[in-house]
Amino acid sequence: MGKWTHSIADCLRESGQDPALWFLEDFPWLAKHWRLAAMLFPIELAWRIWKKRADFDAVLIHEPCGFWYGLMRRIGLRVPPMIAMCHNVESKNHREMVRYAAQGLAVVSRASRFKVPLFRLWQSDGAIRFADHVICLSSIDREYLVGQLGVLAERITVMINGVCPQRYGAKRRPGSQRVLFVGGWLNVKGDRVLPRLWSKVRARIPDASLTIVGAGRPAEQVLPDFASEDRDSVSVISRLTDERELAAEYADHDVYVMPSLSEGSSLSLLEAMASGMPVVATAVGGNPDIVTAGVNGLLFPPEDFDLGAAHVCRLLEDPAAAARMGEAARKRAQSLTWQRSADVLASAVAASRGEHESIFAERPGR
Repeated sequence: MGKWTHSIADCLRESGQDPALWFLEDFPWLAKHWRLAAMLFPIELAWRIWKKRADFDAVLIHEPCGFWYGLMRRIGLRVPPMIAMCHNVESKNHREMVRYAAQGLAVVSRASRFKVPLFRLWQSDGAIRFADHVICLSSIDREYLVGQLGVLAERITVMINGVCPQRYGAKRRPGSQRVLFVGGWLNVKGDRVLPRLWSKVRARIPDASLTIVGAGRPAEQVLPDFASEDRDSVSVISRLTDERELAAEYADHDVYVMPSLSEGSSLSLLEAMASGMPVVATAVGGNPDIVTAGVNGLLFPPEDFDLGAAHVCRLLEDPAAAARMGEAARKRAQSLTWQRSADVLASAVAASRGEHESIFAERPGR
C-alpha cells in the first residue's frame, strides 16, 4: 500500500496537485486499541476529516474505513465528496476465501466467518454504496459491485495499477529453469496452491528451481508446506526491501508464477512483466486485465494445479516461446505507468465532484 500511495501521490504532485496523505502513524492511538480498530477507526477518520473539511476538495478512502464519512455525506452534511478505493473488494474476497476453504485451499476459522461480517463487511459494503464514486482494480470487481452491491456502472472507475519500467532490466540468465514467486506466504496468495503445482512441475522437470521472495516467514516455516522430495529445489527469502535487489531477482529467473486465490491489481505481477518475464498467473482479480493469455503470459484457475504446472513447464521447456511472451509482457508493462493510473484517479475524482476539470479546484492552499 505504501508503494501504491506514494507513487500515485508523486504523479499528482508532478501534475501540479497537492494531495494530503494520512498513514498509520497519524493515528497513534491505534497502537493501543488495535483490537477495536475496525470499529473505532472509521469513526475517528470521519471526525478528523470533518474538522479539516475546508482543506480538501475530495476525499479518497479505502473502502473498510469510509462508512461513517459516507453516511455524513448521505445525511446532507457539507463535506467533500468521497471516492471509495477498493484494492480488492472486501466482501467479495471474504466470499472467495470461504469458497476456497471448502476446497482445502484456504483456512477460514469459525471466528472469522462470524467476526468479519459482523465488524467489517457491513462497513465496507456500506461505504461503497454511500460513496459518490468508486475505484476498483479489476473488471471482475466491477461486475461484483454492479451485480451484488447494486452500484451504478457510471459511478465505477476501473484503474489498473502502474509500474516504473526503467527500474527493471532484462533477464541475465536465460534458460536456467528458475521460477520466481514474490509475495507473502498466505492463503490468499496461494500458499496451498503453489506447493501442489510445484510437485507437478518437478515431476516433469526435475532440475527446475523455485525462489520465494518476500514470504514474511523463515524458510523453516515455508518449506514444510512442500513435498519432502521438492524442498531442496525451493529457496526462501523472507524479506527483501531493496528495489535493486528485487529487480535482480526478476532478472535472474525465467518464469514468474502467481498462484493467488484473490487479487486486486498486483504490483509484483507488473514488475515481473516490466522485467521481461513471461508470467503464469491465476485468472482472478485484475490478472486477466493485465495478462493476455497466450500473448504475454498464461492463466489458469487456482484449483487447476495440472494446468498451472503445464503452463510453467511449457515456458521452461520452450525458451523461444518464453522469450516472445516475455518481450510482449515488457511492452504491456511499459504502457501501464503510474502517471496513467494517476490520470485515471484524477478523472474519477472529477466525476465525483460532478465536474470535467482537474482533480482539484485552482484555489489558494489546495
